[in-house]
This record gives sequence, C-alpha cells and structure tokens, in this order.
Amino acid sequence: METAKITSKGQITVPKKIRELMSVESGDQLAFEVDREGVVRITPVKANAIPLKGFLADVASTRRLDEREIRLAIRRRAARKYGAR
Repeated sequence: METAKITSKGQITVPKKIRELMSVESGDQLAFEVDREGVVRITPVKANAIPLKGFLADVASTRRLDEREIRLAIRRRAARKYGAR
C-alpha cells in the first residue's frame, strides 16, 4: 500500500509508483469520486480529443509522420497556439 501525507494547504504528493500506474505526470488532472460507502476513487482526467481535430493537418498532409515527428509537431503547434511554456 502506498501512502501520502496531507500538507497544511490540503495538498498531497501522489507516490511515484501510483503516478506511473496511472500514467500521469506534472500538470495532469485527477478526478475524485466518492461512492455510497465512502470509498474514494481517483482517476486521471482524459482530455477531450475534439479540440485536436485537424491539429496536425498542415504537417501530415504531405507524408506519413513517425511518433517523434508527431510529438515535435504537437509541441510546436501548441506553442504557437497557446504560447511557449
């Protein structure tokens, strides 16, 4: 069993093993649900893919892209659209 302490601000650090199992990283969001018995379920919030429709159309229109090229194109497009981090 993994554990975490709650800070005075109500924050916790999700243990590395749990972050890896959930495939989450810094900046990702988690949803908390409580069932009738009081059991809390924590699940990663998955982004809606609709806003991504056509996101890479200009890049992928000429040829098939490999995974590295897709990731790079997404980073560049996001930086243009939302500003560099």
